[in-house]
Amino acid sequence: MITPCKSMGDSAMSKSKPDATLVKQLIDEMDEDSKKALHGWYWYDWANQAWALTVLTVIVPQYMASLYNSANGGGGDSFYGYVNSFSMLIVAVSAPLIGIIADRIPIKKKLLWWFTIFGVIATALMAVTAYTAPYDYHFLATVFVIGNVGFAAGNTFYYAFMPYLADRRCMDHVSSWGYAYGFMGGSTLLLIHLAVLLGFDGSWRLPFIFVSSAIWWMGWAMRLFWNTPEPEIPNPQPIDSVGHALKVATTEIVKTIREIRRFKVLALFLVAYLLFFDGINTINGMAAAFGESVLRLNPVMNIALL
Repeated sequence: MITPCKSMGDSAMSKSKPDATLVKQLIDEMDEDSKKALHGWYWYDWANQAWALTVLTVIVPQYMASLYNSANGGGGDSFYGYVNSFSMLIVAVSAPLIGIIADRIPIKKKLLWWFTIFGVIATALMAVTAYTAPYDYHFLATVFVIGNVGFAAGNTFYYAFMPYLADRRCMDHVSSWGYAYGFMGGSTLLLIHLAVLLGFDGSWRLPFIFVSSAIWWMGWAMRLFWNTPEPEIPNPQPIDSVGHALKVATTEIVKTIREIRRFKVLALFLVAYLLFFDGINTINGMAAAFGESVLRLNPVMNIALL
């Protein structure tokens, strides 16, 4: 297991933002196992952006809207919006409960593994959508919900690793590098997929994109599962049953809601962040579906504009 990160040090240092030289020194002084654990965490973001960029942003919104429009004459963008919202509702309801349980017993890595498996399998299954007509958009919607829950819920536990990976003074550095890995990984695979879509013809292209996205996600994610151990919980609490787990989780959520009233600035920040973040994600997620259903763009033009 990896232990909780080191303390902030003396009060003077804790009040100021550490400079780049200090952060580099702290990272360089980490032992080899800790560096492997940190880089394994980075590579998971490289891995799962196969879903976030190619599947979630570019391909599925347009594909699902197109299938729905072909079967019903229109409304594909709304259908995709409902499906995406439903998958996020599942995560919004379940993630706090599961997250609190994961803070009590050491199962973060196990849960991340299973949510990754769900997401990868769902991504691969999208390759057979064309063979499920006349229920193709039903099938795609079903596996999309499973995949999106796997991606989003998995990220809940992926992010929970970060405080245990390095000194707290390095958190900005760690977060930035994780984001950079994700951006580069997602962009690299997307460029490959765009080359396939724009440079070749044939019905094999979409199955290839879905299967290769699944392989990319699972393959690179193994760097984390091999090298990044389960974070150590300082005071683990036994969970006797599912009912007990739900009771503990519900009690903790209510307690958190009550306590956050004391921190009005924090509450305002969380609300503002939620509105901003969801606004950006809505634009990213709905753009391709809107282009397909409302603007009636050619698929190639739709992808190019994205």
